[in-house]
Amino acid sequence: MRILILSTLIPLLVNAFFSYKYYTILRSGAYLRRWKVIVNIVCWAIIFFAFVQADKAYWRFAKSYYDYQSVAMYINIDPSKDRGQAYMDAGQVYFKEGTQVEITKAIAFQEDEIYCAAPIVQQTLDSQGDDSEQEKVTDNALKLPKSGTVDFWAVGINCCDPSGQNFKCGDSRNPLARAGIRELRDDSRPFFLMAVQEWTAQLKMPAKHPLFFHWVQDPLLQVDNFWWDAMKSFYFNLLQAFMIVLGGTIILHLVLFNLGI
Repeated sequence: MRILILSTLIPLLVNAFFSYKYYTILRSGAYLRRWKVIVNIVCWAIIFFAFVQADKAYWRFAKSYYDYQSVAMYINIDPSKDRGQAYMDAGQVYFKEGTQVEITKAIAFQEDEIYCAAPIVQQTLDSQGDDSEQEKVTDNALKLPKSGTVDFWAVGINCCDPSGQNFKCGDSRNPLARAGIRELRDDSRPFFLMAVQEWTAQLKMPAKHPLFFHWVQDPLLQVDNFWWDAMKSFYFNLLQAFMIVLGGTIILHLVLFNLGI
């Protein structure tokens, strides 16, 4: 709250005060130095620009970084035995060696975009279960994992066909990847859930507490990249602000000069 007041409210109030003061002077017909008007107008432009760009950078990069810092990290999760209910607070996870994304069993839900989901398994779904229970698999009669539910899912947006085929989300095709970072966006999770519900209806396999992850090789690197992207956005915006100040000052000087102010 203090940062919000210092960075937003105070500049707004100070600049509004001087705007009203200069407006009063101009209305009275008194002399007002041109540079004061220029500085005031440029400050309004910079305040508006900073507000828009800071909000954009926060929601695109910084919020994700802070969100992942506040959730738990888990190591050596076994999707064939563990249930999603035990990892509802997971943010960054490392799965047991041998875990993979079963891209051949992927599915998608299409709204405005294509929401892709594929089960994360310890081995292919067709070979789940004890050896004594193995039998020939026909059609979609697939074996359940020992947990009794398929709760871990690799997801992505617009990275597969509308049918779910050609799944290329994240590092799903990287043999070295066996980790994930949690999908935390509230606006996209319902669509991934609908894709999973469609999957369970088709294959008759339950997903009682589905958790959605972006499949990556190095979760720590992915999370750090959110911070570095925020910093790059900050410095790029500084450069843009400088150009606005320089260009705005020159243009306003010429306009006000022609107006006789």
